[in-house]
Amino acid sequence: MSDSKNASTHKYEIFSPFTLAIMKQFYADKNLNEVANEVIKYMPSLEAFYQSKETLSEYSKRVNLYKPNKIHLERQSRFKQKLNEKIGRLFTKQELSDMKLNINNEWGVIGGIVDHHGILDHPWLLAVHLVSNFYKLLHRDTEGDILTFATGNVPLNEPFRRRGFLLNGKKINLFPRNDKDKVVFGLPKYEFDFVNRLKTESHQWHTFTPKEQEVLEKIQSVIKNIDFSTCQYLGDQLTKINYYIWPYLFEEKLRGNVARFVSIEYDDLVIDYLVYVLKNEPNSFIFKMLFNDLFREKVLQKFEGAVGAWNEDGGSGTHFFWGLDEKNEHVRLELHNNFLVSNEDDFKIELSPEVICEKLLEKKLLPCMLLKFSLIIFYMGMKPLAGYSLEYLTRMKQKIVEVLKEDFPIDAKLASLVPLDNMNLASICQGRNEHGDLKELHAFDIFYRNGFNEEYFKKLDSHPFNEFMVPPLLFAYNYGRNKYGNQDKKKEFIITEADLQKNIEKLF
Repeated sequence: MSDSKNASTHKYEIFSPFTLAIMKQFYADKNLNEVANEVIKYMPSLEAFYQSKETLSEYSKRVNLYKPNKIHLERQSRFKQKLNEKIGRLFTKQELSDMKLNINNEWGVIGGIVDHHGILDHPWLLAVHLVSNFYKLLHRDTEGDILTFATGNVPLNEPFRRRGFLLNGKKINLFPRNDKDKVVFGLPKYEFDFVNRLKTESHQWHTFTPKEQEVLEKIQSVIKNIDFSTCQYLGDQLTKINYYIWPYLFEEKLRGNVARFVSIEYDDLVIDYLVYVLKNEPNSFIFKMLFNDLFREKVLQKFEGAVGAWNEDGGSGTHFFWGLDEKNEHVRLELHNNFLVSNEDDFKIELSPEVICEKLLEKKLLPCMLLKFSLIIFYMGMKPLAGYSLEYLTRMKQKIVEVLKEDFPIDAKLASLVPLDNMNLASICQGRNEHGDLKELHAFDIFYRNGFNEEYFKKLDSHPFNEFMVPPLLFAYNYGRNKYGNQDKKKEFIITEADLQKNIEKLF
């Protein structure tokens, strides 16, 4: 069955800004409508979701339907094998016996590309998982568990997780300040004794209320009892921690039938697959984009300045790979005379199959976003579960298809078939503060409130998808304008962040 048949009743077309002269009617409120129309001038891929009247159950079930074509299914076999092996290594026999994952030869790989690997925290990252798996959440008996991916190619102090997590607006650090720029991927195991550090090192324990202290001690106790003997790296620990604290997002009486959450840091899986392709498939477009001079130059020119690739003039992004230095921190690389070099010229790697594979396996290189997605999405055929990243994925897909058409026409066609039909950054993690005002809830805020109840999920499922797109409208406008627009032309709106929150109070 072709991918187009899976979404035959849902068309996700990409519109040029020049087609938007007539304002589209997404919302009855003209001010909301104005902002949404401005957003899609910069991110036209979001239009379908401002229109969507699907319930969260309908939407999530649809986006999880995926049967790849035969070639992509065959290419996915090694990735699935290594994925199964990693899960088998991370979890004990007892843990595995209680796990309900469906990874088999017929399963088309579907995975999140938004999450930055860390302890559960930010409401938007939580929402990506909750929205894309909404139909599963309370139906583990029939729908099984949640499997998703998270990237470790981020520093510990990245924007979504500032070295730790928040509880009612109060910061709890997990990692030392000196480690803030270290990349999660490849880091050794840590001690997660944050309660003791709050008491004896930072002396902040007294700043938390008795109930907040109770929540922190409860989660600390859960973590303390996890078997980390199966873990080799920090990323492994984070997978197991999130597996065990995820059920606390739900009230106690629901937890027995809540889908478990298996979030795999997949950078090592991507590296394994990349090394496999480079060693065994020299005629693939992945191999050629790195090591064939003519085709590589086409790719370099096509993606110059593109989000997720590189910008030589602006000194941002990196050519195909990020270097990792002795501190495990990012090193930006540029291609010069068949060598990848850093600006300081203290990091120099020959761009040859043997050396690149060697450095990948030594954890000295990480594929950049373009190379990673070219490999696992457009070559292997993984269906990505996206957020606002849908826009740069859509643009990346268009460019990949264009650059492949002449030299790799079959791969161009295959890449065009990978569905980009979902956007999961919808605002559903909401609750009242002590003053009765609606606010976005971080994971530990939800733990503090004893988890979401069944009525909360029923209420969410009685409203159309596009209503949950309202709270981040102004953020979406600023995000889209900053990434894809003219920095000098910022539009001012009558509507405010507070107005956006008020607009969805009826939902919560």
